[in-house]
Amino acid sequence: MRIPGISHLRLMEESEARIADVARDGAPAQAALARRLLEDTRLYRRWEVEHSQLLRPVSKQARGQHQAVALRRTCFGLIHRKAMFEYLRGAKITGRDRHAVFALVYGDQHDYASAVIQEHANYTRSSASLMCTTWLGLSLVVDGVFAEPLNRYEALYADYFRSFCGTALATDQYKSGDTLRTLVPYLKGQLSDLRRAILALPQEPDTGLHNVIDLRAKAANTSGVYQAIKAAS
Repeated sequence: MRIPGISHLRLMEESEARIADVARDGAPAQAALARRLLEDTRLYRRWEVEHSQLLRPVSKQARGQHQAVALRRTCFGLIHRKAMFEYLRGAKITGRDRHAVFALVYGDQHDYASAVIQEHANYTRSSASLMCTTWLGLSLVVDGVFAEPLNRYEALYADYFRSFCGTALATDQYKSGDTLRTLVPYLKGQLSDLRRAILALPQEPDTGLHNVIDLRAKAANTSGVYQAIKAAS
Protein backbone atom coordinates (compact mmCIF):
# COMPACT_ATOMS: atom_id res chain seq x y z
CA MET A 1 0.00 0.00 0.00
CA ARG A 2 1.52 3.32 -1.12
CA ILE A 3 0.20 6.16 1.04
CA PRO A 4 1.54 9.72 0.66
CA GLY A 5 3.38 11.24 3.60
CA ILE A 6 1.43 13.34 6.12
CA SER A 7 2.59 16.86 6.93
CA HIS A 8 3.71 17.99 10.39
CA LEU A 9 0.88 20.54 10.47
CA ARG A 10 -1.71 17.84 9.78
CA LEU A 11 -0.24 15.54 12.44
CA MET A 12 -0.39 18.33 15.03
CA GLU A 13 -3.91 19.41 14.08
CA GLU A 14 -5.17 15.85 14.35
CA SER A 15 -3.38 15.41 17.70
CA GLU A 16 -4.91 18.53 19.20
CA ALA A 17 -8.34 17.52 17.93
CA ARG A 18 -7.87 14.08 19.47
CA ILE A 19 -7.14 15.55 22.90
CA ALA A 20 -10.34 17.61 22.68
CA ASP A 21 -12.39 14.60 21.52
CA VAL A 22 -11.09 12.36 24.31
CA ALA A 23 -11.74 15.05 26.93
CA ARG A 24 -15.34 15.24 25.75
CA ASP A 25 -16.22 11.65 24.87
CA GLY A 26 -13.36 9.38 25.94
CA ALA A 27 -13.21 6.60 28.50
CA PRO A 28 -13.23 7.99 32.07
CA ALA A 29 -9.50 7.67 32.85
CA GLN A 30 -8.37 9.03 29.48
CA ALA A 31 -10.97 11.79 29.54
CA ALA A 32 -9.81 12.93 32.97
CA LEU A 33 -6.21 13.05 31.78
CA ALA A 34 -7.13 15.00 28.62
CA ARG A 35 -9.20 17.48 30.61
CA ARG A 36 -6.34 18.04 33.05
CA LEU A 37 -4.08 18.84 30.11
CA LEU A 38 -6.58 21.25 28.58
CA GLU A 39 -7.32 23.00 31.88
CA ASP A 40 -3.66 23.65 32.73
CA THR A 41 -2.38 26.18 30.18
CA ARG A 42 1.27 25.81 31.19
CA LEU A 43 1.11 22.01 31.06
CA TYR A 44 -0.66 22.10 27.71
CA ARG A 45 1.90 24.43 26.17
CA ARG A 46 4.77 22.19 27.29
CA TRP A 47 2.97 19.14 25.94
CA GLU A 48 2.35 20.91 22.66
CA VAL A 49 6.05 21.78 22.24
CA GLU A 50 7.20 18.27 23.17
CA HIS A 51 4.60 16.58 20.98
CA SER A 52 5.58 18.76 18.03
CA GLN A 53 9.20 17.69 18.50
CA LEU A 54 8.17 14.04 18.67
CA LEU A 55 6.33 14.33 15.37
CA ARG A 56 9.15 16.04 13.45
CA PRO A 57 10.99 12.79 12.61
CA VAL A 58 7.66 11.31 11.46
CA SER A 59 6.73 14.19 9.17
CA LYS A 60 10.23 14.22 7.63
CA GLN A 61 9.63 10.75 6.21
CA ALA A 62 8.37 11.00 2.66
CA ARG A 63 5.82 8.20 2.49
CA GLY A 64 3.49 6.01 4.47
CA GLN A 65 5.60 2.94 5.33
CA HIS A 66 8.51 5.08 6.52
CA GLN A 67 6.18 7.32 8.49
CA ALA A 68 4.55 4.28 10.03
CA VAL A 69 7.89 2.95 11.27
CA ALA A 70 8.90 6.38 12.62
CA LEU A 71 5.59 6.68 14.46
CA ARG A 72 5.99 3.18 15.92
CA ARG A 73 9.40 4.19 17.29
CA THR A 74 7.82 7.28 18.83
CA CYS A 75 5.23 5.12 20.58
CA PHE A 76 7.93 2.86 22.04
CA GLY A 77 9.59 5.88 23.66
CA LEU A 78 6.29 7.13 25.10
CA ILE A 79 5.48 3.72 26.55
CA HIS A 80 8.86 3.72 28.27
CA ARG A 81 8.45 7.25 29.63
CA LYS A 82 5.10 6.66 31.31
CA ALA A 83 5.94 3.25 32.77
CA MET A 84 7.41 4.48 36.06
CA PHE A 85 4.34 6.34 37.27
CA GLU A 86 2.04 3.52 36.13
CA TYR A 87 4.17 1.04 38.08
CA LEU A 88 4.09 3.14 41.25
CA ARG A 89 0.35 3.59 41.02
CA GLY A 90 -0.58 0.10 39.85
CA ALA A 91 1.62 -1.75 42.34
CA LYS A 92 0.75 0.72 45.14
CA ILE A 93 4.41 1.37 45.92
CA THR A 94 4.67 3.55 49.04
CA GLY A 95 7.05 4.57 51.81
CA ARG A 96 10.66 3.43 51.67
CA ASP A 97 10.17 1.46 48.47
CA ARG A 98 8.72 4.47 46.68
CA HIS A 99 11.74 6.55 47.67
CA ALA A 100 14.00 3.72 46.49
CA VAL A 101 12.38 3.65 43.05
CA PHE A 102 12.93 7.39 42.63
CA ALA A 103 16.55 7.00 43.76
CA LEU A 104 16.96 4.23 41.16
CA VAL A 105 15.66 6.43 38.34
CA TYR A 106 16.75 9.92 39.43
CA GLY A 107 19.89 9.14 41.43
CA ASP A 108 20.69 9.37 45.13
CA GLN A 109 21.00 13.16 45.18
CA HIS A 110 17.54 13.94 43.80
CA ASP A 111 14.96 16.09 45.58
CA TYR A 112 12.15 13.63 46.21
CA ALA A 113 9.23 16.09 46.26
CA SER A 114 10.37 17.75 43.03
CA ALA A 115 10.95 14.37 41.38
CA VAL A 116 7.42 13.20 42.22
CA ILE A 117 5.92 16.33 40.65
CA GLN A 118 8.17 16.00 37.62
CA GLU A 119 7.34 12.33 37.12
CA HIS A 120 3.59 12.90 37.32
CA ALA A 121 3.86 15.67 34.72
CA ASN A 122 5.98 13.37 32.51
CA TYR A 123 3.31 10.70 32.83
CA THR A 124 0.52 13.11 31.90
CA ARG A 125 2.29 14.48 28.82
CA SER A 126 3.53 11.07 27.67
CA SER A 127 0.11 9.46 28.09
CA ALA A 128 -1.51 12.28 26.13
CA SER A 129 1.04 11.93 23.34
CA LEU A 130 0.59 8.16 23.24
CA MET A 131 -3.19 8.61 22.92
CA CYS A 132 -2.53 10.89 19.96
CA THR A 133 0.17 8.84 18.23
CA THR A 134 -1.81 5.60 18.38
CA TRP A 135 -4.79 7.47 16.98
CA LEU A 136 -2.63 8.93 14.21
CA GLY A 137 -1.29 5.48 13.44
CA LEU A 138 -4.73 3.94 13.15
CA SER A 139 -6.68 6.75 11.50
CA LEU A 140 -4.17 8.64 9.34
CA VAL A 141 -1.29 6.26 8.68
CA VAL A 142 -3.81 3.39 8.51
CA ASP A 143 -1.56 0.89 10.25
CA GLY A 144 -2.97 -2.05 12.22
CA VAL A 145 0.25 -2.32 14.24
CA PHE A 146 -1.05 0.50 16.44
CA ALA A 147 -3.76 -1.80 17.79
CA GLU A 148 -2.96 -5.26 19.16
CA PRO A 149 0.82 -5.48 18.51
CA LEU A 150 1.52 -2.17 20.24
CA ASN A 151 -0.78 -3.10 23.13
CA ARG A 152 1.18 -6.31 23.58
CA TYR A 153 4.47 -4.43 23.64
CA GLU A 154 3.11 -2.05 26.28
CA ALA A 155 2.01 -4.97 28.48
CA LEU A 156 5.38 -6.71 28.16
CA TYR A 157 7.26 -3.51 28.94
CA ALA A 158 5.15 -3.08 32.09
CA ASP A 159 6.16 -6.62 33.12
CA TYR A 160 9.81 -5.78 32.48
CA PHE A 161 9.74 -2.50 34.42
CA ARG A 162 7.96 -4.13 37.35
CA SER A 163 10.51 -6.94 37.44
CA PHE A 164 13.44 -4.54 37.07
CA CYS A 165 12.26 -2.47 40.04
CA GLY A 166 11.51 -5.62 42.02
CA THR A 167 15.12 -6.70 41.58
CA ALA A 168 16.41 -3.32 42.71
CA LEU A 169 14.11 -3.31 45.75
CA ALA A 170 14.94 -6.88 46.80
CA THR A 171 15.12 -7.08 50.61
CA ASP A 172 14.00 -9.56 53.22
CA GLN A 173 10.40 -8.83 52.34
CA TYR A 174 11.07 -9.73 48.68
CA LYS A 175 11.93 -13.42 48.86
CA SER A 176 12.09 -13.83 45.09
CA GLY A 177 15.25 -11.81 44.43
CA ASP A 178 17.06 -14.64 42.64
CA THR A 179 13.99 -15.37 40.52
CA LEU A 180 13.69 -11.71 39.58
CA ARG A 181 17.34 -11.47 38.56
CA THR A 182 16.75 -14.42 36.24
CA LEU A 183 13.55 -12.98 34.80
CA VAL A 184 14.70 -9.42 34.06
CA PRO A 185 17.22 -10.24 31.27
CA TYR A 186 14.75 -12.74 29.80
CA LEU A 187 12.01 -10.11 29.57
CA LYS A 188 14.50 -7.57 28.19
CA GLY A 189 15.39 -10.02 25.43
CA GLN A 190 11.71 -10.60 24.69
CA LEU A 191 11.17 -6.84 24.45
CA SER A 192 13.99 -6.50 21.93
CA ASP A 193 12.59 -9.36 19.83
CA LEU A 194 9.07 -7.96 19.97
CA ARG A 195 10.23 -4.45 19.08
CA ARG A 196 12.14 -5.71 16.03
CA ALA A 197 9.12 -7.76 14.92
CA ILE A 198 6.78 -4.78 15.24
CA LEU A 199 9.12 -2.52 13.26
CA ALA A 200 9.35 -5.15 10.51
CA LEU A 201 5.59 -5.66 10.13
CA PRO A 202 4.07 -4.22 6.94
CA GLN A 203 1.86 -1.15 7.06
CA GLU A 204 -1.62 -2.57 6.57
CA PRO A 205 -5.05 -1.69 8.01
CA ASP A 206 -5.40 -5.28 9.31
CA THR A 207 -1.84 -6.40 9.98
CA GLY A 208 -1.27 -10.13 10.32
CA LEU A 209 -0.34 -10.82 13.93
CA HIS A 210 1.30 -14.23 13.70
CA ASN A 211 4.83 -12.78 13.90
CA VAL A 212 4.00 -10.96 17.13
CA ILE A 213 1.84 -13.68 18.64
CA ASP A 214 4.70 -16.19 18.46
CA LEU A 215 6.94 -13.87 20.44
CA ARG A 216 4.24 -13.11 23.00
CA ALA A 217 3.65 -16.83 23.48
CA LYS A 218 7.30 -17.23 24.44
CA ALA A 219 7.02 -14.37 26.91
CA ALA A 220 3.94 -16.01 28.42
CA ASN A 221 6.18 -18.85 29.55
CA THR A 222 7.33 -16.55 32.33
CA SER A 223 3.86 -16.51 33.87
CA GLY A 224 4.67 -19.12 36.48
CA VAL A 225 7.77 -17.22 37.51
CA TYR A 226 5.88 -13.97 37.64
CA GLN A 227 3.20 -15.45 39.89
CA ALA A 228 5.99 -16.20 42.36
CA ILE A 229 7.08 -12.56 42.17
CA LYS A 230 3.55 -11.32 42.88
CA ALA A 231 3.19 -13.72 45.80
CA ALA A 232 6.49 -12.59 47.29
CA SER A 233 5.58 -8.91 47.09
